[in-house]
Amino acid sequence: MTTLLPLVLSTALLAASPMDDSSGGDIAAKAEAFSMAAGVLGAATACDQIARDQLSQTAKMVSALAAAQANDLDELSSINRLLMVSAAAGRQALQDGKTDCKTVEASFQQLEQLVLQTPIGWRK
Repeated sequence: MTTLLPLVLSTALLAASPMDDSSGGDIAAKAEAFSMAAGVLGAATACDQIARDQLSQTAKMVSALAAAQANDLDELSSINRLLMVSAAAGRQALQDGKTDCKTVEASFQQLEQLVLQTPIGWRK
């Protein structure tokens, strides 16, 4: 998960940039990227070494970036459900021992850097 997250998320965020054409980019790649990001955020909530303020700020930014992909209220609702389900799955993966806080922390740091480097001025 650590090495795949930056590639998938940066692809989705670049696809969502202002240069995006009217086709909306690769919707499946965007959904996968935001799902992975939410999974990392969900797992991060159970790791004490990740500062809560950093976690909260990054979650808000990921949510805003994902919501900017919605064309209408139905899509926004679907995006919010995807983020919530993915966050719960990330936390469950940590509880089930499928990952650990060291891996989650590394993934969170990469996610945080990607989100901070993504311009948000292109929001709809």
